[in-house]
Amino acid sequence: MSKRNIGATAPAVCGCAFDRRRWLLAGIASFTPLVFAASHANAALLLNDSFTDGDRTNVNLPTDSPMYVGVSSSDGGSLTVSPGKLANVIGTGSRRNWDFFTSDNSAPDNSAAHNAVQQLGVGDTLKWSMTFTLPNGATSNATSAGRDFRIGLYVDPSDPRVQVDNNNDSGTSGTLVTPWSDAIGYGMKIPFNSNAANTTAMFQIGKRTSSANTSLFGSDSSYTYAPTGGAPVAVSANTSYTAEMVLEETSATDMKVTANFYQGATLLSTQTVHDLGSTFGGTANIAGSFAAASNIYTKFDQMAFRMSSNTTTSEIDFTNWKVDYTAAVPEPTTMGLICLGAFGLLTRRPRRD
Repeated sequence: MSKRNIGATAPAVCGCAFDRRRWLLAGIASFTPLVFAASHANAALLLNDSFTDGDRTNVNLPTDSPMYVGVSSSDGGSLTVSPGKLANVIGTGSRRNWDFFTSDNSAPDNSAAHNAVQQLGVGDTLKWSMTFTLPNGATSNATSAGRDFRIGLYVDPSDPRVQVDNNNDSGTSGTLVTPWSDAIGYGMKIPFNSNAANTTAMFQIGKRTSSANTSLFGSDSSYTYAPTGGAPVAVSANTSYTAEMVLEETSATDMKVTANFYQGATLLSTQTVHDLGSTFGGTANIAGSFAAASNIYTKFDQMAFRMSSNTTTSEIDFTNWKVDYTAAVPEPTTMGLICLGAFGLLTRRPRRD
């Protein structure tokens, strides 16, 4: 072939290659934003109930999940719900509120094999919180205060969900006898104190590891506790607070557990511990622990609150219960390198012999 013929055909070949690369590059350009968007689009809102309808019985997840209560008829306490508020007037006895959520926002059923229980995997995060006010404030303790405010996240592995009001710490109701005795999950205890000189650490984070006591969170004897932690907090009346726990499965044998306490959007106190299966926050599992307790807990479908009595506060008004789930995704930088690598391959000039 003559040099003239080669020169005549080269532009056509190069033009074809250029057009093909330009088409592929355009595809990458349009795909890359979608990749980065996908890395932030894997969150699911499982529960976000602010009681805006003034009803605690409606089912329409994630904004409405029936709230079940344990209220004594003789201890001077009461429970009322109005738009935007679930008001617990605490009596001389204990108080319980609990509800359920599902992984697909379907209505929770009361079969023994619970429907749509949320399962965590490595890299996943589950964040749950309760927002509330103390209309009458809290008592003042000179240097310390009892951790009577208890909240937790659980699943009952063998019994139907307790979807009825009952004033029993173990969940006993009708044919259900101590169903919560084998419930597993994580919880935290928080003190209420209005004294700025309070020296009580804010959190005692626990893992429910045995049925030494059949109540869900009425006794410490069923829990393995991490050492207390978090800066002390003095609470005030008519101020919005949020108690939050974040569960992050960092590996198949490590659940990172973080407790936070906010005033509005301001973080006042925090503590992080690790569940390594046989130890929780460095504490070995208590004697008689469930077989399941030798591993981290990864399944959840129930939020629960318990207040021991009106010793430290006379009323707790909940304004929101919330659960967020975020699945693991590749890091945006990793996805970006993949796209840049493809870009480099497509823009490489073709080799000529």
